[in-house]
Amino acid sequence: PSDVDLEVSSIKARICNALDGAAEKIKAVIGRRDLEVISFMRESMARDALKRLTTFNHAESERAKLEALAAAEQRL
Repeated sequence: PSDVDLEVSSIKARICNALDGAAEKIKAVIGRRDLEVISFMRESMARDALKRLTTFNHAESERAKLEALAAAEQRL
């Protein structure tokens, strides 16, 4: 019985170590994605702050997008 307990403890330790390693890899991937999203948002905000001279009325286009999104949300 003590041999069985020792073997089971060894297996448990290996499984826990493997799960800890997998969790760290997942956290690293998610962390990189979070940083990428934050960088993208920061760049987008910087671009939005720039004033542009165009003949296209962006306000109408943005309002239409927002209305379409609101309609899509209501359908869900």
